[in-house]
Amino acid sequence: MNESATDTSRRNLLQGLVAAPALAATAARATPAPVPHRDGSSPASRDPFVALQVGARSFVDEGVDHCLDTLHETGGVNVVMAAVFTYGTGLAGRQSSDEPLPDHGVQAYDTIHGGSYAAVHPEFYAGSVIKDIRAPDLGSFDILADVIPRAKAKGMQTYALFEENYNPKLIPNFGKIAEVDLYGRTGRTTCFNNPDARSFLASMVSDWVTSNDIDGLMWESERQGPLNNMLGAHFGSVQAKRSTIGCFCGHCMSKARDLGIDGPRAKEGFFALDRWVTQTLAGPRVADGTFVSLWRVLLNYPELLAWERFWYSSQEEAYGLIYGTAKAIKPKLQVGWHIMHLVTMSPFYSADTDYARLAHIADFLKPSPYNNCAGPRLAQYIRNVQSTIFRDSTPEQVLDMHYRMMGLSGEPTLAQLPTAGLSGASVGVETRRAVADVEGAIPIYPGIDIDIPTALDEKRTRPEDVQAATASALEAGASGVVLSRKYAEMRLTNIAGAKAALMAHASRSGAGLG
Repeated sequence: MNESATDTSRRNLLQGLVAAPALAATAARATPAPVPHRDGSSPASRDPFVALQVGARSFVDEGVDHCLDTLHETGGVNVVMAAVFTYGTGLAGRQSSDEPLPDHGVQAYDTIHGGSYAAVHPEFYAGSVIKDIRAPDLGSFDILADVIPRAKAKGMQTYALFEENYNPKLIPNFGKIAEVDLYGRTGRTTCFNNPDARSFLASMVSDWVTSNDIDGLMWESERQGPLNNMLGAHFGSVQAKRSTIGCFCGHCMSKARDLGIDGPRAKEGFFALDRWVTQTLAGPRVADGTFVSLWRVLLNYPELLAWERFWYSSQEEAYGLIYGTAKAIKPKLQVGWHIMHLVTMSPFYSADTDYARLAHIADFLKPSPYNNCAGPRLAQYIRNVQSTIFRDSTPEQVLDMHYRMMGLSGEPTLAQLPTAGLSGASVGVETRRAVADVEGAIPIYPGIDIDIPTALDEKRTRPEDVQAATASALEAGASGVVLSRKYAEMRLTNIAGAKAALMAHASRSGAGLG
């Protein structure tokens, strides 16, 4: 019997899936000894990189010089990560409206429009379908042009920080670059394989790097693949109608076909998986058990895994586009990636996020082992995956299994998690893994969470928490830290906890603090 093209594609796919673990094991056995960073330095040969993420509103409210002096004096900060583009409140604006105001800045809440908080130079957007992105919130204030000279005068570097957080209603032509989900709905973020979306990213990066004397660039792409989203492997709510299951636009379907992936069959598999999730959430335990029935769906539709890998490869191509665009203009510019918090709680996302592979298209990585807000976030994640993937086990058993898989011990029970958070030592566990995975090629700068919002009856940040997390990261081999999420929500007393750890580390190692 003649084998069809589809059968051949599926056979090759299965062969690749079977071979992948063996190849990974071989690579692990052949791991070489650590080498100096790509720039020739070693982690011990230079002062720690101490960055803090800060939005334009803080500079306007407190004054550029005063704000910079506060960052340096309170936290030992030597790198300003200036939030240049976002439509979200995670990086822009003042404190969240349901949170207590911090001990600095204007004592009032605000609302944001969002967009580019730096000047937009039209010549860079001539080939882009997206052009009008200047944030109107703060008048003519330019977070790059107005901050960089003052920062340099104080011996501080400036990195442009931008994220995939869009508001389609405020961006003309956004539909032309948006992803399309399993149900044909236009999404709130972009398709990685859409040429116009790629052109837009390249336009922004070219503008910022050419028009400003920035020292570095960091992109936040806080997204994961459709398979993980479908199964609820995140710390949001598991909805009756799954969202962000994409992208299945014409660009993605065409590219997948060229790569030998059966797009229609992948869609069919996701519809089958959606039915499985719906039945699992609503119905009693099936005779075979939840995990067995899930695995059966994956065996019947191996295209599900192929599409998940296809999605991540496309995201990595976007990283490569940003990296190549920036480096072509300014080769010495430091370009890196924020890796979202989910990497420290989900073995599925951790497997997808290959630090070793990302090291080829980055000058640094910022994993986010946020241990304070991890309390309520991890508890919600565990409840999510227990309700779908691991329904055969109790939530407590699922948490214990995840602790073992993620290399954690002595951490709180599920009942304790929301108010206790994870230990500072947990930050070192993920840091050590990242440092080992990149094999010394690039530095690792873990994110240290300071006052990231949680409910008022959940874990709140204390100075000793920040000190312990920062110390753990440095002891695990980090070349520095990134104080996160944004200055406008941090208390100065908590920022000072990072400086205390940095000074203690400098005293032990003989390094400076800038």
